[in-house]
Amino acid sequence: DAVKQQTNSIIPTLKNLAMQFGLVFSVQQISQWLKHMVEVRAQFELQQIALRSIIQDKQKADEIFAQVQQLALKSPFSIMELNRFTKQMAAYGVEADKLVDTTKRLADVSAGLGVDMGRLILAYGQVKTANYLRATEVRQFTEAGLNITQELANYFTELNGKMVTAGEVTEMITKRMVKFEDVAEVFKRVTSAGGMFYEMQEKQSEGLKGQIQRIGDAYSIMLNDIGKGNQGKIAAVLSTIRQMIS
Repeated sequence: DAVKQQTNSIIPTLKNLAMQFGLVFSVQQISQWLKHMVEVRAQFELQQIALRSIIQDKQKADEIFAQVQQLALKSPFSIMELNRFTKQMAAYGVEADKLVDTTKRLADVSAGLGVDMGRLILAYGQVKTANYLRATEVRQFTEAGLNITQELANYFTELNGKMVTAGEVTEMITKRMVKFEDVAEVFKRVTSAGGMFYEMQEKQSEGLKGQIQRIGDAYSIMLNDIGKGNQGKIAAVLSTIRQMIS
């Protein structure tokens, strides 16, 4: 039986891994693990393909995907969530070399405020697309819990060396004088050392919920690596099954 032979060729790899952990698995348990491993590998592959398509640079996309995996190991967000955030930022035109850093900073703010990351991405992405801040995005940031007007006032005060009030910033927004770069700088300030959201994901990942999420991500990465290393054998199994039912 071709399917059985090809499937059995993968089992020694799983048995060896189980032995490293001092585990003894039955054939049924190994089969279940094999199925789960294939599912995880398929999810990772789909995410990677989507990222490559959006960025239009296979090598850069793969580098970003690897960096997102490492970011997830110090975050309360899962790999799939962070990769979805990254793809959304890319779709809004955030440059490839700034994607991971931008995603991390917005995720730090999201974790700190306890607000849906999608709301921050929407507002930030709209500012990126328009290239200036509008009242609509000010309201979106404010409703999410970030007082963007006051943060901009603090930034411009330091930048200009003289007091800039929130009212003056509001007037600047009306005249479209607050650019995307200014908003991006505010997010850098609040998530850098000394900022209120500095390393917020890493801090939250130390809690019980965060630790459970990190263990799950580490396990998924391990399964993906196993699946990637045995991709040829897995593909052969699927190809044989497809031929049998076609």
